[in-house]
Formats: sequence, C-alpha cells, structure tokens
Amino acid sequence: MKLYSYVVDHDTGRAPNPYSGVCTLCRCKYRKCPTKPRNIVELAKRGDWVVGTGGADKKKSAGHGRLVYAMRVDKKLTREQYYACPRFKAREDNEPPKDDFERHGQFVLISWHFYYFGVSAIDIPKKFPNLEKRGPGFRSDFGPEYIRRFVEWLEKGHKPGKHGEPCQKRVDKPRGGKTCKSSC
Repeated sequence: MKLYSYVVDHDTGRAPNPYSGVCTLCRCKYRKCPTKPRNIVELAKRGDWVVGTGGADKKKSAGHGRLVYAMRVDKKLTREQYYACPRFKAREDNEPPKDDFERHGQFVLISWHFYYFGVSAIDIPKKFPNLEKRGPGFRSDFGPEYIRRFVEWLEKGHKPGKHGEPCQKRVDKPRGGKTCKSSC
C-alpha cells in the first residue's frame, strides 16, 4: 500500500469530486501527454491512499496544515471506461476523451471509502510530520508504519463520506473547458 500526498490548490468540487457517495479524481494529478512523467492517477493502484492538503490561497483552498480529503483507491479506470460507464455518466468530471492517449493513457481513481472535508478541512495532527506536500507535484515516500498509523487515525476518528462543501464555488465553464491549472 502506498500513500500519495499533494496540494489541492483550488478546491471546487470537481477534482476531487466527492458527490453521490463516491469520490473521483479525474482530470487533475494526471499526465497531460505521453512524454510527461507519470502522475498520481497513473501510479496509484487499488488499495493505495490519496491525500489532498490545503493550498496557500484560503479563497481557493483550505490553507496549509489542513486535510481537504483522503480517499482509498477502490477502482481505477481508463478515461474511456469511465466515460462509457452509465454509473458515472452524469458526473461533472466525466468529459469525453479526445484522442487515443486520453482514452487509454489517462485514468480515473474511484473511491467509495473516502473522507472529504472541503471548507470544513481538519488540522493535520503533528504526529504526521511531512504528510503535507507544499508546492507542485506530489510525494509518496511514506513508510508502511506511517501509512498504517495515518489510516488508523483517519478511520477511528472520522466517519467516511462528505463532511463539507468545496472551499471555492466553481465558475461554470462549458463542458470540456479548461478548469484545472498546471499546479495540478
């Protein structure tokens, strides 16, 4: 089991998308073209954990030292599989893939076991130093004991599901429009 941590620079409810009893990570923390390094959605596997911590701008995110969300990866689909699945058809993050790379080289992480706090983000306890990744990119250099203690703390102290609204109201854009900046 691995743990991936990154900064949720702008929490709009789109990525992560914590609605309807499922949390998805699509179109953020992904590889934008085949020549770029693999990112979280390409690297994570079933059973891994993805953690999003607050960004610096409190108008767009929860602020440093706060946990925006955590999700256990329960399923990983290609964007083509995700787009074709009737269960996910109406989700706002489900845009049609445009080319072969987007269909087969980009992925979506899906979780039914997640903790989304959004604007109600919780403080990251001091007993988890370095959980918070600051700046672009991600970190995944956590040892098994650290991950076990983090998951135990999360599961014992919180009920799975959505506990708050996104930090930022998203300005609607046409379906397929760019909403995610390079900091993803």
